[in-house]
Amino acid sequence: MPAATHQTMKTTTIVLSLASTLILTVFSSAANESIFRISSGVSTGVKTFVNAAPEDWKAWAEWAEKLHPVTDDQGHGPDIGSDEWANALSKQLKIGDAVGKGPKAGSNEWRKSVEMKLMQKNNSGPKKDRELLSFHDTEASFMGLSDHQCMGRTSLCPDRCGESGKLATFKIVKYLDYKKPGEYGDPKQENFMVLIEDNMKHPKVPEATREVILALNPGELVHLQWNHDYVTHDGSKFPERLIVAITPIKKKPVE
Repeated sequence: MPAATHQTMKTTTIVLSLASTLILTVFSSAANESIFRISSGVSTGVKTFVNAAPEDWKAWAEWAEKLHPVTDDQGHGPDIGSDEWANALSKQLKIGDAVGKGPKAGSNEWRKSVEMKLMQKNNSGPKKDRELLSFHDTEASFMGLSDHQCMGRTSLCPDRCGESGKLATFKIVKYLDYKKPGEYGDPKQENFMVLIEDNMKHPKVPEATREVILALNPGELVHLQWNHDYVTHDGSKFPERLIVAITPIKKKPVE
C-alpha cells in the first residue's frame, strides 16, 4: 500500500461473535494491520436480546409487552399501547431519574430508553453484570457475506474453534445516535462485521437476527444498533458488543 494512502486511511472494523470470541481489527495511520483476539466468556445458556423494535406504535407496544409484560397472566391490566400502559411500563423499567423526571411516555426518546432497558434485561444472565460503554445507532449499507478464517493459534484454529465462517459486513452510512457513558467505549465506527455462523453451520447470532441478515441484498440499507458493554461474568471481565436491533429500511415509493 502506498505510504500516502496508508497515512490517510483510518478504519475500525469490529468482527463480532455473540457467543464466543470477538476479533477486533484496527487499521490506523499509526500502525500496521493488527488483530486482537478477546475471549468473551459468554455461556451458551445466557439469553440474548434479539431483533428490531417495530416502528408502528401498536406493533411496538405488543413487542415490548412480550419482552416485559405489564399485564398479568390472565390479561388483567391496562390496554396494551394505551397511555396508562406506557406509564406503567415506564415506572416498572424506571425510565427517568429518582424523582420520576424523564422523557415523555410514547416519545421517540422514551422508546429508545425502553429498548435499551429491555436489551439489558434480556441479555442479562446468572452472575452477569453489564456496564454500557457506548451505544451505536446507525444507518448502514449491507456489503454482503464473505468467508472468514480465524487467525488464532489454538489447537482448534481455524477449523474447529467456531470462529471461522460466514461474515456479514456493513458500511456505516450515518449515525442516528451515539452515546459514550464509559471512558473506554468504542468511538464512532466506519464498518461493522458480524460472524453469523461458523464453518460447521453453528449459528453465532440469534436466529431472528441471522434470518434478517440472510434476507438482505448487497447495497440494501438497514437500521443497525449495537452496544459496547463491559461484562462481569463468573469472575471474568471482558468487553462484549451485542446487536440491539437490525431492520431493513424500506424505500419510500416515488410519487
